[in-house]
Amino acid sequence: MALSHHPARDGTRIEIDHVPAYLALELASHAWAEALAAASNSLVTAAEVMVVHISSDFSRELFVGSADVQVVVTRLGVSSLVVDVSIFQNDVRAAVASFTLVRVVDGSSSPLTDAERASIASLVSEGALQV
Repeated sequence: MALSHHPARDGTRIEIDHVPAYLALELASHAWAEALAAASNSLVTAAEVMVVHISSDFSRELFVGSADVQVVVTRLGVSSLVVDVSIFQNDVRAAVASFTLVRVVDGSSSPLTDAERASIASLVSEGALQV
């Protein structure tokens, strides 16, 4: 996946190599959304879940360029799951972010269906998904 800056509000390009944490978390969010949809054959997508908690740890600086991302479902509950996203650059883990997601229907927490749980469980049993 590509790590890059968004243009400034006035449309100019940002020309620094350092990637701020909020852009790394945005990349991690895209990664879990893509991985979850892929693993569940679109039974569970970002539109069906709400992020209720995020934690992150950065062990080194991230730079503009390519990054390898690993997505792992570390906990699968009745209506929630925890997804860990590791971001690597040059084969070194630079950051890990943990997202707690809750399935939401009509604005309220709702249990995952058997089909949704089975599709997510396959991602748990595989251990990790590279994006």
